[in-house]
Amino acid sequence: MDWFLTDPSYILFLLIDLIAIFSLVAAMRWLSRFLVKPVTRHSDASNIETAAAVMGLMIALTGVTTGRFSLGIFQEWALITGYGILALVLLRLGALIQDKLVLPAMDLNHAAQQGNSAAALVTASHLLGTAIVIRAAMQWTNQDANGLIALLFGFVISQFLLALETRLRIAWTSGDIIKAIDRKTNPVAIKAAVQHIGAALAISGSAHFASSIEYQLELAVLAWLFSSVVFLLLYLALAELCVRIILPKGEVYEGGRPILEGAIYLGWGFLLPALAG
Repeated sequence: MDWFLTDPSYILFLLIDLIAIFSLVAAMRWLSRFLVKPVTRHSDASNIETAAAVMGLMIALTGVTTGRFSLGIFQEWALITGYGILALVLLRLGALIQDKLVLPAMDLNHAAQQGNSAAALVTASHLLGTAIVIRAAMQWTNQDANGLIALLFGFVISQFLLALETRLRIAWTSGDIIKAIDRKTNPVAIKAAVQHIGAALAISGSAHFASSIEYQLELAVLAWLFSSVVFLLLYLALAELCVRIILPKGEVYEGGRPILEGAIYLGWGFLLPALAG
């Protein structure tokens, strides 16, 4: 409690942050429910997507709620609220891009409205993956105009690379994720979802290459783009190699092979950035 004795205003700034965060989370919850519009009142698919949207926003906000406050109360509220609204918009925009451009034939939003949990899991993973990369961009940029530009570039990079991961996965698995959505096969959808989140973790882990040159914005963005591509390809290669070694084809596993494979991919999403330092 030494911080309270030395600077009692900390409590006021913390209260402002909490009010802004609660308001943003509530806004994301209601917006997500409005966009999904479930056919049945208690839809698991709708709840999955809404939960991911709320969690994604909270993950993104950890990139700006660092415990270091602005000079004034209004500036602190404007900072948290402004970045929070931007994160909210980018998360929903990312889900729209995935639905309309990356997997247009699936119509994920309509499928989730109809109660298709597999479709909701795919959208949920993209919301969380986008949030993870947004958080990484917020952490290494300054909270000024250049930081805002870098954040937008980070969003573009995330959508490009997450779309690449999705298309590569579809090509390698002969469209397993598309079949899973059509057949409402949740284990395969869970596998694809955690693979997607693992890819986002790998991409975000490359952000420290950009943070070392953050004062040269153009160079930093290029460094992040190049290192992200390298990290994504390494992530896919190492995880797949690990799966082939640990889980030989033809063996039967209690609980289903797809979820075990997904867990290995997710693990590499955490391991690769740690190994890179």
